[in-house]
Amino acid sequence: MGLFDDLFRKRRDAFLGQADRDWRALVPQDVNRVPEGEIGRKRAVRSKLPTFLAVGFFVVLVGLLWWAVDESVTATPTAGSLRYKTDGFLSVDFVKKTIANGPEGFARDVRSIKAELESDNQVVTADVRRRGDGTLDIALRERLAVAKVVIASPGKLTPMQVRIVASDGLTFAGSGYPEQAIRNLPEIADYRSTGSDDKMVIDGIEIAAPFLLTVRTTYPNLYKQWSAVSLRDCFGAQEDSPGSNLRVAVRPGTQPMDRPALVEILFSTANWRNELALLARINVDEMLRRPGTTAQAYVLKMSIQNRTNGASPIPEPRLVPLTSR
Repeated sequence: MGLFDDLFRKRRDAFLGQADRDWRALVPQDVNRVPEGEIGRKRAVRSKLPTFLAVGFFVVLVGLLWWAVDESVTATPTAGSLRYKTDGFLSVDFVKKTIANGPEGFARDVRSIKAELESDNQVVTADVRRRGDGTLDIALRERLAVAKVVIASPGKLTPMQVRIVASDGLTFAGSGYPEQAIRNLPEIADYRSTGSDDKMVIDGIEIAAPFLLTVRTTYPNLYKQWSAVSLRDCFGAQEDSPGSNLRVAVRPGTQPMDRPALVEILFSTANWRNELALLARINVDEMLRRPGTTAQAYVLKMSIQNRTNGASPIPEPRLVPLTSR
């Protein structure tokens, strides 16, 4: 009982002082833990700063672990876990087929998927990312088509091949392109080329492609009226050579029937930008209705710096009656 009493009985105050002394008298009651004034506020803020920094650090760390998933890390996604968009015509089946080319399937490394997608001439860039749940995000930017080229097959039983000409001069098969979209593209005619398929190189396309891109983006109404661009007299890198030009065929259905037809427009390879700007300002319909235009069809020569055998150049632009070649 003595031990029990010693442990649990009500004990006296440890301070053996006066019986009526109150504990509050031992603690100063006017102590201000945070000094007043600007210095006190700054000291209080500094005392809490480590806590705020620690909390912020852990919040940022958790966010990075959640969102910043290394693209090279593979996951085990379910089949078809793909988010896809493009600014062109390539279908999602094309992308899935590319992904399936690797033995890993959808768990394939995203860098190899990106490289294989961009190896196709129709694709300019491929943005490939893998989300935290294993879903693939793929966004394609495709080359802008400005023309088409028809490749004659050596065998009679083999159909002709049509390839799309991009604004940078490369050609591609045009997967997913609607038939109407291909039909509306002007054709590159009278060309000389080397290579085949994606390795095909067309002589003079380094001039014709920027020319057609400018027309399509800056003069869309003119672009819709053109059916073909002949490179027969285009000398490629020798664009300043006398007689080097681009011959543009005009679609018959785009002109009035009550006047002579404009069947062709000639641009010099050296000065086609200024000539396009001039063509947009002149009234071709009025020129074809002038007295004296008695031929059934005309060629419009836009060459500003034309070269003739005479002592002085003939003013351009001018209409020339169409003659059989």
